[in-house]
Amino acid sequence: MGINDLKINEEGTVIKVEASDNIKRRLLDIGLVSGAKVKPVLINKNIRAYLIKGTVIGIRNIDTLNIEVSIWK
Repeated sequence: MGINDLKINEEGTVIKVEASDNIKRRLLDIGLVSGAKVKPVLINKNIRAYLIKGTVIGIRNIDTLNIEVSIWK
């Protein structure tokens, strides 16, 4: 499932991040790596905010389209 499919406060684990080199590097730098736990805390028209490793990070929706996660139970 894609990271955009997660609902508010539903936790997931990143499986794969695919994006252009520039965007992928930024996502990896903020901690969005395989195995990282993520939880959406804000969903807006153009941006989503995720809790990643104890920090809330805002990511444009277009940059999250190719991030695969599994639901964490």
